[in-house]
Amino acid sequence: MVCGATEPFFSVREDRGCRLVPKPDILKACYATIVSGYTVSTKIQEKTSAPPKALQKETNITKTQYLIREAFTAMVLSPKLLNSIHGNLGDKIFPDQSRTILETVANLGLLYAMFIKGLHVELTLIARKTTKTLTLAYAVMILPFAIGCGSYLAFTKQIQGTHNVVVECIFWGTIAATTSFPTLAPFLPKLKLLCTDIGREALSMGMINGVFSWFLLFFTLALSANSSNIDRHSIDLPTTGWVLLFMFLFLLICAIVIRPLISKMVSNVPEGENYSDHTIQMILFLVLACGLIADFIGSHFIFGAFVLGMCIPNGVAATLIEKMEDCVLGILMPLYFAVIGTRLDLAAFFGQLRLTWGILIAVTTKAICTILISLFFNMDFSDGMALGVLLSAKGLLPLVIANIAHERGHLTDIAFTGVLFVILLSTTMVGPVMTLCYKRIKKSGQSYEQRALEGARPTDELRLITCIHAPRNVPSIINLLEITNITAQTPVAVFALHLVEQVGQAPAMLIEHASSDSSSSWGISVKPLFNRIRTHSEQIISAFHDYEQQSSATAFIQTLTVVSPVDTMHEDICSLAENKHAALIILSFHKQQGVDGKLEDTNIEFRSVNQNVMSIAPCSVGLLVDRGLRMLSFSSSSAATMGSLNGRNREDIRVVMVFIGGPDDREALTYAWRMAGHPLVTLTVVRFIAGENAMDTSQPLDYLDNGATPTNGEATSLTILTQNEKEKQLDNQFLYAFQQRTAHDPSIHYTETVSNNGEETISLLRQVHRDFDLYIVGRGDSVLSPLTAGLAEWSDCPELGPMGDVLITSDFAGSASVLVIQQHRGGVRYNASESMYNNEGAPVNSCEQA
Repeated sequence: MVCGATEPFFSVREDRGCRLVPKPDILKACYATIVSGYTVSTKIQEKTSAPPKALQKETNITKTQYLIREAFTAMVLSPKLLNSIHGNLGDKIFPDQSRTILETVANLGLLYAMFIKGLHVELTLIARKTTKTLTLAYAVMILPFAIGCGSYLAFTKQIQGTHNVVVECIFWGTIAATTSFPTLAPFLPKLKLLCTDIGREALSMGMINGVFSWFLLFFTLALSANSSNIDRHSIDLPTTGWVLLFMFLFLLICAIVIRPLISKMVSNVPEGENYSDHTIQMILFLVLACGLIADFIGSHFIFGAFVLGMCIPNGVAATLIEKMEDCVLGILMPLYFAVIGTRLDLAAFFGQLRLTWGILIAVTTKAICTILISLFFNMDFSDGMALGVLLSAKGLLPLVIANIAHERGHLTDIAFTGVLFVILLSTTMVGPVMTLCYKRIKKSGQSYEQRALEGARPTDELRLITCIHAPRNVPSIINLLEITNITAQTPVAVFALHLVEQVGQAPAMLIEHASSDSSSSWGISVKPLFNRIRTHSEQIISAFHDYEQQSSATAFIQTLTVVSPVDTMHEDICSLAENKHAALIILSFHKQQGVDGKLEDTNIEFRSVNQNVMSIAPCSVGLLVDRGLRMLSFSSSSAATMGSLNGRNREDIRVVMVFIGGPDDREALTYAWRMAGHPLVTLTVVRFIAGENAMDTSQPLDYLDNGATPTNGEATSLTILTQNEKEKQLDNQFLYAFQQRTAHDPSIHYTETVSNNGEETISLLRQVHRDFDLYIVGRGDSVLSPLTAGLAEWSDCPELGPMGDVLITSDFAGSASVLVIQQHRGGVRYNASESMYNNEGAPVNSCEQA
């Protein structure tokens, strides 16, 4: 570290080279500053009346936006630029006597910012990655590093520093090879890539690159510890060796001594309780101490702060992030960027036109290297380009590396200005370039046909996405899967998706869990989420693992966790459905049944997620309103091994399907028909037929409600009439096949009832009420029907459709659950020869297959 750059924060010892020791008065002032900030933050959170999530939605910005905003501000506030505009304007704004104070506070902000970065890290993922992913990630790190070093040598006359050439070369290569995972992660949900193969690969490689970047930085810091006192073309190996040894010992002390002590200190705090101010203040002081120790051993104070952050236990880490992040990133770090601005020389930089080629090489190095390495691993060019552009995202870390190199004399003002432009260009190009690549990437995920249940062969694997908000949704989802008739002859692949709202500065990500080890997939940068969602995810993973074991391996189940903003979560669900070639997405309703039997809002923020999924889903969608769907004690496959079930020893699950007409109802009946193959399920199908006094549906819905006549009445009526007749023909064809194949099945009952309007339909449906366990209906918003006329006017939940909205009222269905089905809007052509029955003309069920 350059002595003069941090003189207010540290004093200088010349007996062993350039060594810094703390000034007691400055230490006390810095400690008091951060403690005061923590106290104020705590008081504000206690007294504020606005909910935290509401505040976050209004004030949260991405890491990319933060970096670009602060970097451009630093360039505008550059004293040399201001002086070129108006005399000595820059010197008036930033006088020499004030810069030392500014740099002191800025270094304090950097110290705690690196501590926060360490708090975000959880190093359990990298060791469990596949060999291919690890090899690809390390190759994408090493090759740009080598090219970065080469580019420094090529432009050495313009960018050389005043000290050791070897260290300067390594600094430049480190900056070129670094990938910022916090900057990369926000791009994926925005580009709808979070739940794609490319997105998952980019996340994994970004995590590995991020960790490797830190270790490369620490090694570079050790090399530069005494580089100013030796020849420019050699390295002081003894000093470097001692520094590396002391850094390793410091790591051991933090891991073996400090972490257990802090864990023991906070272990007595009950879950959900706040940690004492004394504990938090002690940790904040420990950050200062570790920074000073790291600097004293010849490294840099950010090393001590970062390592200590990694060693902090998960529970207290989340509390520290919550209390410190706004203060550090919002108040102290802008001062650090202001210090960076004082070191820029924009006029001299733009005078060196040759450096343009150096910047171009530095910006494109990561992308070009990733493309070449991806082609070597037989990946598509478009996938390799997408990975290369995403991994080019820079962030705060390379800027810190460049600033340290500048402080230690390894980068001139011109070179430092060039690095800032490299970081900005590399980061800002990610969004526009990926937008151009996105269409081709998305197209590769659309090459599957089975996007609906209707028309599918029963022997085809049914692929389901089940969306879970919290562990309380798990029993209803598993119960629904249980009666879906999962057998070896009717296979099902289930992808259980735990939806977690992104909070604060936590990165968006998709985590694939191994069924046998719920902790195996938690990795770097998820520590803030660790305590909040790991317990829930472990419960969800365990429940689905038990069910998979119970079903005698007839169901393939994979559990995943998606962390993303609520505003874009529906896009992640749909991207995953496309990537997994799903035919049905099952959503959990945002309301749960209370003790009084009424539905109460429990996850109101997920209502918009459900509505958006139903609007853009690439396959059919089911929305489950859980009211205590009963659980079976054994799966359909295990039941089938018991032989004949004529003397059933359990009460049947009673399912009723209400058929009004249209593609949604045909899709709902297809799913209900599949359920009827389960030995413990009885199905009742109630079809309503329009009577003679039913309303004319040859006019648009708006005119049916208002009684008006459309201006182009004949053309509109003809179009609607043709569509209605086509749907009626498909309905009759489908129901005829259904009746023919189920006529001799005692577990299936079919009835038809005549109705003239929505009110009469509801009245008749009440008469057939038989204490059913599950109602299955089509959403029915794409077809005009007189049987539901007038029901939509009183609808509270339009995502359920007119029938579903009526059925969830407390005075109608009682304790029965409701499943609303919407068929994929791409259209399905009914094929009677491929419907849900076998060659003998009977429904496929596990009894016959036994």
